[in-house]
Amino acid sequence: MEGRACRSCRLHHLSAVFLLFLVTTAAGAEIQATAYLQAQGKVQVKLGVLDKQNGDAVATYDDRLTENGWGVLNVVSGFRPKKLSDNDIMYLAGYLEGVLTQERIYQHYLNLYGIFFMGKSEDLVGKVKKFYTAQDTWVRAQVKQSTDPVMEHLSYILSQYDGLVKGYNDNVDPPVKLDIFAFQLLNGNGDTFDIIPAVNPSSRPDFSNMSRVEIDDWVSAHSHCSALVKVLGAYENVYMSHSSWFNYAATMRIYKHYNFNIANPATATRKMSFSSYPGYLESLDDFYLMDSGLVMLQTTNNVFNGTLYDLVKPESILAWQRVRTANMLARNGDQWGAIMNVHNSGTYNNQYMIIDLNLIELGKTIHDGALYVVEQIPGLVMSADQTDILRAGYWPSYNIPFYEKVYNLSGYPEFAKSQGLDYTYQLAPRAKIFRRDAGKVKDMESMKAIMRYNDYLHDPYSKGNPCSAICCRKDLAKVGAKPDGCYDTKVSDYHMARNLTSFAINGPTLGTGLEPFSWSDKFKISHIGLPNIYNFSFVTMTPAEL
Repeated sequence: MEGRACRSCRLHHLSAVFLLFLVTTAAGAEIQATAYLQAQGKVQVKLGVLDKQNGDAVATYDDRLTENGWGVLNVVSGFRPKKLSDNDIMYLAGYLEGVLTQERIYQHYLNLYGIFFMGKSEDLVGKVKKFYTAQDTWVRAQVKQSTDPVMEHLSYILSQYDGLVKGYNDNVDPPVKLDIFAFQLLNGNGDTFDIIPAVNPSSRPDFSNMSRVEIDDWVSAHSHCSALVKVLGAYENVYMSHSSWFNYAATMRIYKHYNFNIANPATATRKMSFSSYPGYLESLDDFYLMDSGLVMLQTTNNVFNGTLYDLVKPESILAWQRVRTANMLARNGDQWGAIMNVHNSGTYNNQYMIIDLNLIELGKTIHDGALYVVEQIPGLVMSADQTDILRAGYWPSYNIPFYEKVYNLSGYPEFAKSQGLDYTYQLAPRAKIFRRDAGKVKDMESMKAIMRYNDYLHDPYSKGNPCSAICCRKDLAKVGAKPDGCYDTKVSDYHMARNLTSFAINGPTLGTGLEPFSWSDKFKISHIGLPNIYNFSFVTMTPAEL
């Protein structure tokens, strides 16, 4: 049973749109839309129409969240007879997304706001707003002043963002219009984790005065994801997978396929498929498949050294903006890492894995540069080729920095000294499980299995902790249970990734005999519009031919 939706989240021309949504729901059909750019930058949208001949952008949206755990959005922009600027192409793409996914945007915003600010002061909210306002002003000024390819492509991302905001607010009634901060919070979800302690030093934890349960709660709330790149013994195939960890209230998922006909010859990626959320122009997880031949995965690293947050300033480019820019512009892992180092915001501090399919010859060799690993903290971005490690069989990622300098500056040595070996790179629970079980991956099904793995009641490496597993279930903890943990998995291989195709599942893992998660009165947190119970299967995600 779906949670209660906002009844007033509706488009103008209610009767026609209501009929369209009614037909869509009853028939299980997708919603189609076409956008036309008119004079003075105005946009006309026709719902229920896929005008490939005359439309400037077309899109389809199939919302099956309560059926299989996912909505699927396809957006194609800039392929019609009228020649548009690259910024207009991106703007129209964002506009259509804002129109088609508006109800889910509103619901997800309400749920997300509660995750970050429930029980927090208005003073804190004001400080975060001030940071975002200053950052937006600064980054737009930089874009106007520069013709550098990075800034040029960043301008495309900002155009898509502006279109998203406009498309949403042009087509909803006043009670559910969202201000710019709502969209900053949505797209800056990951960045907000680090903006809060930067603008509000009193929120930085004092681990010396926290109990083990409090520390575990903090770490699990800030540990975002497991990832694995696995190479078969004779290089017959390469598998790439990612499992997201966050609050279960964030499980309103949309898998997105973008196809933008950007004319700029510097652009490397025009087609991109990725797991995402309503109102986000990035993955957040991250899991991207790109027609440049690059695949990007990401897991979040903790920052235990609170003084690093003094380096976080609004005069910078947010992580989500740099990621999208790097994805569009980079042709290899080295370039990708260099772009991430441009005006590093020090927010959403992650380990990024860039797999270059162009440098993999199945059954023959894996060339240098096939795997670049990029890590960011405030004040530092490190990037290097780690293909040698991948050639040995696998690359795991589990929320602990790989690079010693990043590990040390982030405060891990001191934290591990006080909290134990679980916080070391070599002996973290997931490091041990990956080391033991990665060799068991022989095919797609075994790759799915390892990324959904949780046998905390029996696995000696888990020691009874449901979050000491590849796919965490914090809701099952004996002490401090919360609706938090691993809530999805995306898997692809070399052949599928070349076609921007993956398998994806939404919902907390069933692990080894675990009960499906269901919302109950036990957890007092907003979960508007979400499924009541999560017992879904993997879904095949592939771009539609529009």
